[in-house]
Amino acid sequence: MQELPTTEFHVVRSQDDVPAQANDAETQVFVIEDSLGYLMNYVAKLFARAHTTCLEQHDVTLGQWAVLLFLWAEDGLTQTELSRHVAIEDATMVRTIDRMERDGLVQRVRNARDRRQLNIFLTDKGRSLRDVLVPCALTVNATALQGFTDEEQHQLAGFLRRIIASLE
Repeated sequence: MQELPTTEFHVVRSQDDVPAQANDAETQVFVIEDSLGYLMNYVAKLFARAHTTCLEQHDVTLGQWAVLLFLWAEDGLTQTELSRHVAIEDATMVRTIDRMERDGLVQRVRNARDRRQLNIFLTDKGRSLRDVLVPCALTVNATALQGFTDEEQHQLAGFLRRIIASLE
């Protein structure tokens, strides 16, 4: 039986931490701070932390913010449509809508054409938060992109859309 080649992986935080012996053919180095997945996750957490500060002032969670965004764009989506748009599991969406309904942000309405479906509609309170919360998001985005040219911002958005399409 033929032996399979073995590859040794070294995991290091930065390029400065790559060991000298990592140059041989059997060794690969995984640099955490160069990992696209790590960087995107870290950026997402920083965005969430910055945005949560504003959202909390209005008793809105980050999960509710995502739902509000899509309902501001198209009121009356179904729970399933919202789950797909927000990219969370149906059960998580049900719990989020439960809390939002309890907090007076949305209401569930049985679909007249398909009684099995529930459409989610904003209440006056949910609608009124748009003009308060969207500026918060714009401020976080502007802070994150300070120092980027318009062209760089456009390219970054395009790159991110391509990554999303590849992973979907």
